[in-house]
Amino acid sequence: MNEILRISEKRILPTFLLFIVLSWPLGAHRFFLRRYASAILFIITIGGLGVWWIVDFILIVTGSMKDDEGNLVKVWVD
Repeated sequence: MNEILRISEKRILPTFLLFIVLSWPLGAHRFFLRRYASAILFIITIGGLGVWWIVDFILIVTGSMKDDEGNLVKVWVD
């Protein structure tokens, strides 16, 4: 369990804003993080019937969301 945590170049603020504004119709925050497969599933399942929406909100706000390379999106702004 010696995994090295890397910090993504993506920022929390744009991810959070896309999540709040466009998450239900488009899953835009997942597209922004280049998580295309889960973004499409997010759209098809309507945010996992709301469950994914709650989980994503918690992950984004706490800085635990990961990008396509598995890096944590931890920094709010530059």
